[in-house]
Amino acid sequence: MQGCAQSAEEAGGGPALVHKATQRVLVVDDDQDIRDALCELLRDEGYEAIAVANGEEALTYLKAGNLPCVILLDLMMPVMDGWEFRRQQTSDPELSKIPVIVITAAGGMRAHSIAVEKVLAKPLHLEQVLDVLHEYC
Repeated sequence: MQGCAQSAEEAGGGPALVHKATQRVLVVDDDQDIRDALCELLRDEGYEAIAVANGEEALTYLKAGNLPCVILLDLMMPVMDGWEFRRQQTSDPELSKIPVIVITAAGGMRAHSIAVEKVLAKPLHLEQVLDVLHEYC
């Protein structure tokens, strides 16, 4: 992905990547500007940021064995939305253990309809994002 620390494709292979999974954060959002801003913030804070544009790309990345310490998940996306991603993630015993933080403009009530650790409303407050990451990573 342009402007991001790494895309899922770049992070999926190659021996040059020697990062602790405990510091990897997966950003799942269809908005390129949000992905770029989050990746920049995460990189500045010392995290390995991986960004994908939808739930399908996120599942592909995760099923390849790339397990982050937390997933920042938008709900309203094309191809596979956050609700369907979460349904499939929770049905996989290995992936269901990864904490999910919803980042959404859809409103808290809709976001709480799926079991997640936290819900952060857009526009995001960077301090909130960092507090959540420090809690789970």
